[in-house]
Amino acid sequence: MARAGNIEIGSNAVAVARESFLTLILVTGVLLSAFAASADVNLYAAPQFGISNIIADTNGNAVGGDPNGLKGDDTDSAPLLGLGIGVEVPMNELVPREWLGDVRLPNWPVSFELEATGLRDYDFQTRGSGATAEVYSTEITATTLMANTWTDIPLTTMWRPVQYVFGLGRQPRVRQWIEPGSFYLGAGVGFVALDIKGTDNVLSGKDDYLDFAWNVGAGFNYALNDRFTLSAGYRYLGLGANTGTQEVDLTGGPGTNDELEYDLQVHEFRVAIKIRLASFRGVWR
Repeated sequence: MARAGNIEIGSNAVAVARESFLTLILVTGVLLSAFAASADVNLYAAPQFGISNIIADTNGNAVGGDPNGLKGDDTDSAPLLGLGIGVEVPMNELVPREWLGDVRLPNWPVSFELEATGLRDYDFQTRGSGATAEVYSTEITATTLMANTWTDIPLTTMWRPVQYVFGLGRQPRVRQWIEPGSFYLGAGVGFVALDIKGTDNVLSGKDDYLDFAWNVGAGFNYALNDRFTLSAGYRYLGLGANTGTQEVDLTGGPGTNDELEYDLQVHEFRVAIKIRLASFRGVWR
């Protein structure tokens, strides 16, 4: 059986969820296109790839009452592939300007996107503390579906205080180089489908999870032209509502309540190409 948080679900639910990701992206693209017809947005797609690094702390000290129970930590890296589809709206066009009175928001781009990411396949080991303890090997795959929001801060905006403090003047050549660039930051929430398998040839455990996930990230964008933007940045991924902790029941041991607990932390470096598909005027103008 698979679990969603502490709730058990059908064993095929995770597979169904994974197969639904592409369908959800396509449906979202259609909905965003319909929305774009009446709002000042850029509709975009963002294929991405990168490296995902997992830090896994395991704790199985209570396995069958064995004093040499499984406990340790290990790391592994895996490639990832993802696709985001979203809309990009200037901050000052998010709401009617009359609502803000004398407040003037900057025109920094704000993005709302749906993103699916997979291909993460981690392998790591947990060693028992005894001299004759077996090495417990674990394989984890993680597929995520996230709803993200990002805010871009133009580098020219960030450069102005530096010019002022150091009295650098206008520096048109510097501005020419940094004008296509921006710093971005944001966060997202969604779901993760986890498939966990492990064995030491005596004990073994297997479980599927469909659980809450979240992420925060930051990085840099650089517009290559009006249609293509290159971005690169860091992402921290939280897997599970219980601060990244997952439990797997073990079989083959002397006890009836044997389990192995995983505390997972995921750090990712991502590169993406944002492709502008269409642009439309704003309804608040």
